Parts: sequence; C-alpha cells; structure tokens
Amino acid sequence: MNYEKVATKYEERLNRKPLAVELSPELMLIAEKQARASHEGFVKGKMAKGYVYGPVTNDDPTKGPLTNPNLVPYDDLDEATKQSNIANAVAVLKILKEKGCSFVNFTQVILYPLAKQIHDEWSREKFRAGWKYGPVTDKANKIHRDLVPFETLLVTHPEDVAYDVDTARQIVIKMLTENDIFVLVTNLANFQLETATALA
Repeated sequence: MNYEKVATKYEERLNRKPLAVELSPELMLIAEKQARASHEGFVKGKMAKGYVYGPVTNDDPTKGPLTNPNLVPYDDLDEATKQSNIANAVAVLKILKEKGCSFVNFTQVILYPLAKQIHDEWSREKFRAGWKYGPVTDKANKIHRDLVPFETLLVTHPEDVAYDVDTARQIVIKMLTENDIFVLVTNLANFQLETATALA
C-alpha cells in the first residue's frame, strides 16, 4: 500500500471537512482546565513508567534514564505545548457538540440529584432509628440538624451536602475509569430538584 498517497488523501479530506463548530466562552474555559488536567495525567503516567525530567526526550532505557522535557508543572510548559494541549481539549468538545451532545453543569444537574438520594436514604435510616430534627445536632439525644429535605439543606447548610456530593462523584468516576461505563441521561427532567420554598 502506498501510505504517502493515503496520507495525502487523508490531509485533503480533513481540509475539506473541518469542524465548523463554535464553542462558547464558557466551554473555552473548560477546555483550558481540561488541558491542564490532561497534562497532569500525562506527567503522572510518565512518572509511573519511570520517566524523570530531562531537557531532551529519551525513550530508550539502554541510553540512560528515561526522560521527557515536559515533566514540569503546566504553567512552566512552553506556549506551543500549552496550545497543543488546549487544541486537543477544544477538538474533543467540538466533536461532542457536533454529535449533538449537550453540556450541563455536572454537579448541579447530575451529582446533586444523586446526592439527594443518598441523603434521603441516610435520613430514612435516622428516622427509623428514632432520630429527630433539631436546629443543633445532639447525638446523645438523637437530634440532627440535617434531617430536612436535601433542597432545604442546600439553602441552610450547603457545606453539609459536600459528603453526599463527593460520594456520588466518586461512584460515577469509578464507573467511568474502572468499568468504562458512561451514564447517558436521556431525560434531565427526572433529575430536577424541587425548590426549598416549595417544600416549606
């Protein structure tokens, strides 16, 4: 096979069909954050394989220590490398948008409803065990300030929902990283929280 010809046709095809998708300023900020996170993952991956910083790349262990010049904090990267990382993140976001994917605030739209269920189960067990609501937690007398709806807790003590939100986040992350399972939400209405005022 003539790979030079294949490469030429590939280049021509890419030039004929660029990703004509615009990203909002919010998504561009996300791309920059993802570029930073991607670099951190790159560094961890290289170091796990025994790489250390070096002014030039060495991938051959017979020629000395494995080295890479990009094993530095993201802010210390040269501008060209930073832009390359950002370009990768932008490409992913553009492809997702072109494929019809919607972008939502994952914590508010996904994690909060999951955390609500965690909170509801915790509250159910507390009530069964004889606990009651009180403005000040008193474990000796089985009184807890968090025995209110999740939506109310978001208003009165938002710091108290952090554990449930983090629990939901860690479960989702493990699904993605360890089991290669992606949660596909087809009806966001099922994830809508009630308002604290409606519950009052």
